[in-house]
Amino acid sequence: MLTAILSDIHGNRQALEAVHSRGQELDVDTWICLGDIVGYGGAPNFCIETVRALTNQVVLGNHDAAAVGRLDPYYFNDYARRAVLWTAAQLTEEENAYLAGLPLTLDCDDALCVHAEPCQPEQWCYVQSRQEARSVLDNMDHRLCFIGHTHVPFICAHTGGKLQMTGPQENIAIEADGSYLVNVGSVGQPRDGDPRACFLLWDQLGNTLELIRTDYDIAAAQETILDAGLPSFLAQRLAIGQ
Repeated sequence: MLTAILSDIHGNRQALEAVHSRGQELDVDTWICLGDIVGYGGAPNFCIETVRALTNQVVLGNHDAAAVGRLDPYYFNDYARRAVLWTAAQLTEEENAYLAGLPLTLDCDDALCVHAEPCQPEQWCYVQSRQEARSVLDNMDHRLCFIGHTHVPFICAHTGGKLQMTGPQENIAIEADGSYLVNVGSVGQPRDGDPRACFLLWDQLGNTLELIRTDYDIAAAQETILDAGLPSFLAQRLAIGQ
């Protein structure tokens, strides 16, 4: 079974469409979304409805939470706050209820799915360093944990008593005695210097993990942001992956 795991779409219609198309080319069987469907981008309604049609395996992100009143928007910087307040005003009653009802964590076979950090998911902490990743792995009950939130993909493997934290590689084999923490990157707003949309392909039969990058129409996504009256910085950063 091939599972595509998405995170941090952030209202970017063009990136989501490109990832969906790539997933179809790869014959993906099922989809999981790790939250932040909305925020920053100019197409929150489209992204919500597309995710709802793709899967019921979805967790809450902090931007989703802020858009529906489950998190104080003043937690964010000015750019993010302006975007989340604009997003909140665009949501239908049904979309609002959908986001508000999303769980913080999700069990998927032998994996735990969460937006930010599995030990205290409601705190929205960032897992960025080797030490932070090790702390998560040491406290995990699952063999695999999939996260997003930082917009920077990585695979951290604890196998044979050794810890290895790597950036994107072509393919990672899942060892029977290993545990894995995987940041699946961002569909709609990558921040690792690569502007292409990013998602994870989890081959549950072949026991492999692969981070996939996909080109999309960045100019169109930028135009959507500017047409919505959102800060130009949110559009500009898409082109540089920061």
